[in-house]
Amino acid sequence: MQKALYAGVNAAAVTSFNGDLSVNDEKTIAHCHYLLNNGCDSLAVLGTTSETNSLSATERERLLEKLIASGISPRKMLPGTGACDVPTVVRLSRHAAKCGCPGVLVLPPFYYKSPSEEGLFNFYSAIAEQVGAEVKIYFYHFPQQTMIPLTINLIDRLLKKYPGVFQGIKDSSGDIENTLSYINAFSAQGFEVYSGADATFAQVMRAGAAGCITATTNIASPLTAFIYRNYVNEDGLVAQEKLSRLRKIVAIGDTIPVVKTLLAYNNDDPSWETLRPPLCALSSETRQRLIEDYQALLLQ
Repeated sequence: MQKALYAGVNAAAVTSFNGDLSVNDEKTIAHCHYLLNNGCDSLAVLGTTSETNSLSATERERLLEKLIASGISPRKMLPGTGACDVPTVVRLSRHAAKCGCPGVLVLPPFYYKSPSEEGLFNFYSAIAEQVGAEVKIYFYHFPQQTMIPLTINLIDRLLKKYPGVFQGIKDSSGDIENTLSYINAFSAQGFEVYSGADATFAQVMRAGAAGCITATTNIASPLTAFIYRNYVNEDGLVAQEKLSRLRKIVAIGDTIPVVKTLLAYNNDDPSWETLRPPLCALSSETRQRLIEDYQALLLQ
């Protein structure tokens, strides 16, 4: 789906923090520039991997503005604007639109467990009615974290009621059959499906996905970009096998501290391992095993 707004490789970009837990704008911005210069087509900023739900709304707005001021085109950013209340989602989405971002990525209201389909329909409807003329809305399906599935029926209802408003979805379920179901149901009408699973990236691209949005891309953007360019040939499949092995290594612990630990290792900069509570750094034992496995992969 080459005409997708965020077609290709998108890193779910991490956020750097100072020792006092304030946002390190300089390192975050430099990392985003690195990603765009090393394989990424666009960036999913202020999402899960950015530790966004540990940032205030003001911090989220300010960081987006700083990224744009640094020279990153707002058209290359898909900001996460998810929150459990509609007013905050609307505020952040309008801010992103004012900044020039084409789309926003919206989680379901994750605090509320087992909401009805009607409740979710009303939640997304309220957002669509308030910002639908200003910015494209992308669903964010992450049931392991939110405990809320975004079903085919729910999406179909919203697409029919608000044509041209809901543009796509990031599927972080890790369930390829679910990703394929979104593609089969909606991609023919221009609905963009982005894989959040590194291990099946080439497979879903062949099925009609628009691209990927993943945390591992923070440490593997050239490799992921190579797969995107070559997913139909043998070289791409070989690269996919390597990315799949990397993803297994990353699965040693919680994704955010693992990715930040590998960034710290690659940059020889321990400050990358700073996380905002409640997230914690890896144990020394887990960190050692992670680095050993990562070094072994690099030698292959």
